[in-house]
Amino acid sequence: MPEILNNILPVTINNQIVSKLIITIGILVGVIIASKFLKAFMGRWQKAYLSKLKKTDDAAIASVETKVTMMQKILSMGVYFLGIIFIFLQFESLRSLGTGLLASAGVAGLVIGMASQTTLSNIIAGISMSFSQPVRLNDAVIFDGEFGWVEEIALMHTIIRTWDIRRIMVPNNVLINKVIQNWTIKDPSLLGIVMLYVDYKCDVEKLKKWVKDIVDASPFSTQERVAAVQVVDFTEKTMQIRILGKGPDAPTTWNLRCEIREKLTKKFKEEGMALPQIRINSDAMRFGSPTPPKDKVEV
Repeated sequence: MPEILNNILPVTINNQIVSKLIITIGILVGVIIASKFLKAFMGRWQKAYLSKLKKTDDAAIASVETKVTMMQKILSMGVYFLGIIFIFLQFESLRSLGTGLLASAGVAGLVIGMASQTTLSNIIAGISMSFSQPVRLNDAVIFDGEFGWVEEIALMHTIIRTWDIRRIMVPNNVLINKVIQNWTIKDPSLLGIVMLYVDYKCDVEKLKKWVKDIVDASPFSTQERVAAVQVVDFTEKTMQIRILGKGPDAPTTWNLRCEIREKLTKKFKEEGMALPQIRINSDAMRFGSPTPPKDKVEV
């Protein structure tokens, strides 16, 4: 009889191990399927919700995309966490760990939190950002002097794509605690400034007409066709003029500013309008001085 039991016992143990391995594989497959199903469900819900919004309401679309993306990541993390606990419960040696994770989440969270304060602060900051939304997906921002667009908001970090196609990885707890310029939080349109230094003989009224014609014909200007020309300062040699134009977003406004500079330069050359120059009083030359005294220089 003992010999029969010795022969049966290993077979029973092996069967138990095989069954637990099969259950573990089943849990892993179930977790992956649940995660994929969750992603597909959230994606379909997002599309259905966005279809009800106006296509021109970019702010609302960005807000929904940011919230859905963050919720999807949080729920996926929860599914994987539960899967790990159920796998632990299949094995005697790990059952106490799984039960502890399930029944003592508060204590475990306290211990883990003390050991990884930075990690948890990034996750909490990411969740907070998805609802308070100081930045959203595709927002145009300036962070630490760098201009770019918010390309991704993950649980741990946010990726900013700069205008020259670099990626800046910013930890969420750093991003939420720093001042950041968001150029599209309410209205993506921007005023572009062009500073111009001209001679005192410059015809300002003619300059205003040129700027208005340039802005009215520009594909980079908004429908408002903002074209303001103001003399903002006098120096000892020049007049300082500020030109304002308005574009629908940051890159288009930049193109509008460049277009105004280029076409004004061409106009100045065609019309022969005076650019800043130094004029010397001819009386100074009668004294035989090659360089006139400072009080004889006219501007």
